[in-house]
Amino acid sequence: MLSVQDQLALLKLPPQLRRRLLNRVSKRVRTLSNKRIRAQQNLDGTPFVPRKRKEPGQKRMEAGLGKLLQVTRVDQDEAVLGWRNGLTSWVAAQQHNGASERRTSRQMRKWNKVEPGAKSTPKQAKRLRRLGFRVRQEGKKRLTRPPVAWILEHVSFMQAGLLIRVLDEEQGETTGAESWEIKLPKRQFLGASAQESSALVAQVMEQIIHSPR
Repeated sequence: MLSVQDQLALLKLPPQLRRRLLNRVSKRVRTLSNKRIRAQQNLDGTPFVPRKRKEPGQKRMEAGLGKLLQVTRVDQDEAVLGWRNGLTSWVAAQQHNGASERRTSRQMRKWNKVEPGAKSTPKQAKRLRRLGFRVRQEGKKRLTRPPVAWILEHVSFMQAGLLIRVLDEEQGETTGAESWEIKLPKRQFLGASAQESSALVAQVMEQIIHSPR
């Protein structure tokens, strides 16, 4: 990605300065990646595939991935930009590369570590409200949509899961099956294009060569 002249200059740099160059370039790539998340754009400038249903927090999740992105390893020959936590890295890879996986109700209960009698989660409570869940609360004659706090106190995790499935079916949103296919389209926010990479390396190289040693 460098001109011949710059390549020769790079070979003359001591290991410490080569490490500095890779570290700075990686941090600028991190900045570019976060800009793409905010703009909801892929590496090639195209917009992310729209979600079928806009759930609160989905964009925040991508922003959270961006905030955790960091240079995890750097030496005189290579720099790695990524995540230190293995689970976070897996989630980011699913978002960036796209995925298609089958999930079952049993898996989800296990992963959520649901104990018998566990209360519903805030996510479930908010989902129930969006689906129009109504109950007859004490002191009220008509069915009303209960607040999140009421659902968290009175509806168990298992009850909430069943109610969500039933309400989804009524609205034609799911099949109510015990297993389902989760498909994530590619949302390629990580990295830099060849043109961006070339410009970044040349720019930082110029600064490294002319900066005080």
